[in-house]
Amino acid sequence: MEEIVSVFGAYVSEYGYMALFGLFFLGILGMPLPEATLLVFSGFLVSSGKLHFWPTFLVCFTGSISAMTVAYWIGRGLGYPFIERYGKRLGFVFGVYEKTSYWFERFGKWALPIGYFITGVRQFTAYFAGITRLPFPTFILFTYTGGFVWSLLYVVLGWQLGERWEVVYGWISSHVTYFFLALLLAVLLGFYLYHRGLFRKPKREESS
Repeated sequence: MEEIVSVFGAYVSEYGYMALFGLFFLGILGMPLPEATLLVFSGFLVSSGKLHFWPTFLVCFTGSISAMTVAYWIGRGLGYPFIERYGKRLGFVFGVYEKTSYWFERFGKWALPIGYFITGVRQFTAYFAGITRLPFPTFILFTYTGGFVWSLLYVVLGWQLGERWEVVYGWISSHVTYFFLALLLAVLLGFYLYHRGLFRKPKREESS
């Protein structure tokens, strides 16, 4: 973790938002970069005043979805032969590639938003979406929504945690499945309580 912060932290601090965009773009395409850690670290830079929240979030979000879109069209246009032939040059780990292939076949389009939260999987889901010719509007809906939630959640996490971000994020990384399930349950509970009317203000009785 300290090595990541020292290497990429200096790079982001010096080159700012363009560095963030490039790192997320290359990382999602398959380069071995710690995108999730960088997201939380970017939030920490917001809390320390070195970056601003909305530009940071937008750059991370657009960098990730731009790379996912490029990966989709690579997969759709060139298919398995290209990835199997040139994947190692792009930094792909084929053990993860094969597992993601099975995972995508099992979960389909839902692998796109969920995959953001799983290291190694998010770098491949867009390729498989293109290879399997998932309709592009469906791809946009699930991928961009997932990227929005992923980017916003992790940047806010780093922003709110401040200097404690390394400790808490280290725990989240080790228990990402439990963290994601807890987050999903919290969202579902919020929707349930809202529809039950617990968060709504009581309507005022009209005067006769």
